[in-house]
Amino acid sequence: MTEIFVFIIAIIFLVGSISLALPSKSSKEKSKVRMQAKILGCKISSTLYGKNSFKNINSIDVIYQVKNESSFKEGHFIRDKEQFILYSPVQLKYQTGFEQMILNLNNISPYLEEIIFSKSNISFLWHEKKGVSNLEQIVERINNL
Repeated sequence: MTEIFVFIIAIIFLVGSISLALPSKSSKEKSKVRMQAKILGCKISSTLYGKNSFKNINSIDVIYQVKNESSFKEGHFIRDKEQFILYSPVQLKYQTGFEQMILNLNNISPYLEEIIFSKSNISFLWHEKKGVSNLEQIVERINNL
């Protein structure tokens, strides 16, 4: 009787160990999105390490970056409900074309949470669970700014 009990416990541990080693469905989806992001030219880094100037990192664990080929060379925008608002620098509000910039940003994707423009890169946070097609839309629209 004891041998059967030990055998059953050993099988349970073996099955549990194997199930922990296999990737979950959500892990597979994230991996697929991140592989496609690399193909689209995105650089991906963790929000946990390094210098991070994003404000909405609570539920998003990676930062996506693309080369900045737009006319915007500075700016930090955060989604507030349905629209982006300027976080910094304040003087950007007073430049000509600011209203058009906000309009263009609001038309990128509703799943884009935050975007930072620098001279060389555009960094953004978005909801990866929305899939590859949404990422392709975001990257395409960012490249067309």
